[in-house]
Amino acid sequence: MATQEQITLQKLQDEMVQRAERLVRDLNLSRDEGVEKGKTQASKALEVAQTAGSLTVFINWLRYQAGRESSALFWTKAAGKQTLARALTSELNWLQSQVTSEMSQQSKAEQQQAVMRAVTRFLGYFRRALIGARFLSEISLEKGG
Repeated sequence: MATQEQITLQKLQDEMVQRAERLVRDLNLSRDEGVEKGKTQASKALEVAQTAGSLTVFINWLRYQAGRESSALFWTKAAGKQTLARALTSELNWLQSQVTSEMSQQSKAEQQQAVMRAVTRFLGYFRRALIGARFLSEISLEKGG
């Protein structure tokens, strides 16, 4: 029998993929621009999310990366009308609200664990989208899929 967390993550999975891919599209990367740096930074973000106990800790790391000279170029790149760091934070805020709403009957600790698992999944989808950025418009699923 599936747990509430598993049901919630399954329910949000397709939308997380779509939102992660939209975030990468919004970066409007040229064929090579920032992709290598992006893959490295996205991998680091994924590692931090896997060990961070809360979204607050992860966002603290993200602010630090945006402020560091060596990683700022990636995290402060325009993603639509805001920087990547801000756009990512907006997505993670959305994700947190979805998970906590779906799991409102669970304890705060269970909700927080589920949020971080969702964040980890989202960042994994984001990293995949970065690596395959040039194929996002070339390879697509038919409507209704």
